[in-house]
Amino acid sequence: MNGILLIDKPAGLTSHAVVAWLRKILDIKRIGHAGTLDPAATGLLVILVGSATKLFPYLSDLDKEYEGEVTIGVSTDTLDAEGNITAVKEVEGEIAADEALISLLGEREQAPPMFSAIKSAGKKLYELARKGIEIERRPRAIAVYDLKRISPVVYENGRARFSFYTRVSKGTYIRTLSAEIGEKLGFPAHLSALRRLSVGSFSVREASGLEEVSAGNFSLLKMLSAFPEDRVVRPAEEVVLKARAGRPLAIEETGSAAAAIAIASGGELVAVYKLKNGRYYPERVWN
Repeated sequence: MNGILLIDKPAGLTSHAVVAWLRKILDIKRIGHAGTLDPAATGLLVILVGSATKLFPYLSDLDKEYEGEVTIGVSTDTLDAEGNITAVKEVEGEIAADEALISLLGEREQAPPMFSAIKSAGKKLYELARKGIEIERRPRAIAVYDLKRISPVVYENGRARFSFYTRVSKGTYIRTLSAEIGEKLGFPAHLSALRRLSVGSFSVREASGLEEVSAGNFSLLKMLSAFPEDRVVRPAEEVVLKARAGRPLAIEETGSAAAAIAIASGGELVAVYKLKNGRYYPERVWN
C-alpha cells in the first residue's frame, strides 16, 4: 500500500495520534504526515503511506490555506484557546480589523512560538515551554499572500472576535499571526479556532474522515500527485529504464530544463531528478 491519503482531522487529536491510529487501521508500519496540525485544529492532514513517506521533502515547502478565528482582548501562553491567560485588555469601541490584516500581508520574518515542535539543542520548544523555560527563537522568512476577514466583528464581554481566511508560505504559524493581528490593533489576542483548507494542490474537500477510513471508504492518491504537472516528465522507455537504475540523464532525454523534475511512467512516479552542471542527477528513485 503506497500513496497519499488526505485526512480531515477532527479537533482534539494530535497529528501523531492520527498517524498511530491509521497505522493500526491500515495495518502498515511505514506511514507519516507531511505537516503537523495542532490538536485543537481541524482540517487537512496529508498522510504519506508506504514508500510515499519518501515524498516528505517535496511537500514541506508547499503553501497552505486556512480559515481561523482570532479573539481580541486576551492572550495566552500557547497563543491559542488551549493555553493559560497571560494578558487581558478590554476592547472598547470598534477595532480596525481590515486595516490590521492588510498591514500583515507580504514577505517578512516571524519567530516561531515557544509552544511548537521545533527543536533547540535536541529539545522540542514545547517541552521547554511546559517547564516555564523561554529561549530566544531565530525568526524565519515567511510570506502572507492573502489575509482577509470573512465574518462580522462580534463584540462581547469586553472582547472582539472575527473569522479570517489566509494563504501563507511554509513556516508560517497562524497562532503567531493571530497574536500579530492583536499587536497591530493594540490588544492582546489569540487564535480561538483553526481549520486547514489546503496544502499545495491538496484540498480538504477531497479528504476522508476517520470514520470513513475505518469503514474502508477512502482512496489513496498516486505519489505523482505530489508534483505539479509542469514538473512531470514522461520520457521514452529507454530513458525510464536509465532513471530506474539511477543513472544521470541528459537534458535532451527529458525534454525539460526545470531545476527539478519527476520522472513518470505508466502514471506512476519513478524518480526525482535535479539539474546540475547541465545534466540531471537522481535525488530519489522508487523501485
